[in-house]
Amino acid sequence: MKRIFLYTLAIVPFLFGCDGLIEYSPYQSGAGNLPDNINIKAVERLSGESSDSFQPFTIALIGDSHTYYDDFADQIDYLNGIDSIDFVVHNGDITLSGIYREFLWFHDISSLLKHPMITIIGNHDFLSNGENVYTEMFGPTNFVLDYNNCRFVFFDDIIWEKNVQDPDFEWLYNACNVKQEKGPDYVFVFAHIQPWDSSFSIGNQYVFCKLLEDNEVDLSIHGHTHSFFHGYRDGCEVPFLVTGDSTDREIVLLEIRKDTLKVTRQPI
Repeated sequence: MKRIFLYTLAIVPFLFGCDGLIEYSPYQSGAGNLPDNINIKAVERLSGESSDSFQPFTIALIGDSHTYYDDFADQIDYLNGIDSIDFVVHNGDITLSGIYREFLWFHDISSLLKHPMITIIGNHDFLSNGENVYTEMFGPTNFVLDYNNCRFVFFDDIIWEKNVQDPDFEWLYNACNVKQEKGPDYVFVFAHIQPWDSSFSIGNQYVFCKLLEDNEVDLSIHGHTHSFFHGYRDGCEVPFLVTGDSTDREIVLLEIRKDTLKVTRQPI
């Protein structure tokens, strides 16, 4: 079934100012304790709230907050003013250097969000001891969520910083291969790096696209480029959606309706 995409750009006035800025330093001293299994808990909560049949809903997408803490805090504050979203997905790179304190600062801000948020791992989050901190704080780097008869696949496709040649495409195939067996209305794939990135070999790019097509994935969602993109690339028959970074001062809303996906860029 061919999906219909609606695309809108919301325009609101921008207000600029320096009041209330928060200053951070990677060398700041202090102590703090990170929570654990945030993604696991979010998936459990959303699974419990899910309908057995399809119901329309809206999710919000952000990504690449790095150390743009003031802009990220404004995104969280703006999201708290939207009651119509079911959950938020952060498309990775919540740190710049993968150090513990950056994870702590991310949590200081994101814990103020009133909506459930799922955070995938980015390539910067693998630096230093970041992979270990991420898995303790969020859980596995590959996982799925079934919500309102839609399958959300969260995939770790980091290559260079992980020092591997190929992502775990076998896991991705099995996670996506559900339309004939379970009959979900939509299948979405989330991965930090888009397949046309230079870290992907030509073979990996081909396998990723073929896997999406063979499993009738409806939308492949990414971060990493720090610039918004929505459309088709390199002959792949599955559309892509790429979020920018926090300095873009916007969020992306994905409204999921029966046979229609609506993407809106919302300035904050």
